[in-house]
Amino acid sequence: MKYLVSLSLLLSLNTNALKFEIIDSCSKKPVFETIVTDSYPTVGKLSLEVLAKNNIQNLSSDYGISQLMNSPIGLDAMEILSDTLMRSHGWCYSVDGQVPELLMNELELTGHEKVVTWFMGYSTYIGNPQTGEAIWEGQCVPSNSLPVAPFPELCE
Repeated sequence: MKYLVSLSLLLSLNTNALKFEIIDSCSKKPVFETIVTDSYPTVGKLSLEVLAKNNIQNLSSDYGISQLMNSPIGLDAMEILSDTLMRSHGWCYSVDGQVPELLMNELELTGHEKVVTWFMGYSTYIGNPQTGEAIWEGQCVPSNSLPVAPFPELCE
């Protein structure tokens, strides 16, 4: 409770302060959060700087983040549900609750943002064995919204 009051006070006193958080696939609560008072031109610059300053394990580039905190990547981040259905998980971000369709280095920050959230999200692949056609459904659906955690071995 004391932390929330301090966080609220800091955010209200500093209009440039923003909350940076990481939410994994196990819970809706952040596994990491901090307050950033410096200004950055893009979500990409902000994210890479916060990860570096806080020694958070990651695989990233100027364009996006592939791995945070030893999360699964590549084939390990795929859930094969059947011969025609799978989910592909990866890191997504939102700014003030909105998921932009821009790479992290493309989204410019204005200084009025309140929260940048990185979260594990997924897209669902649905194949049609009769036609051979397939679609990807959804983009950056929070992985923690699934009834069962997709990678339970990573959950406490």
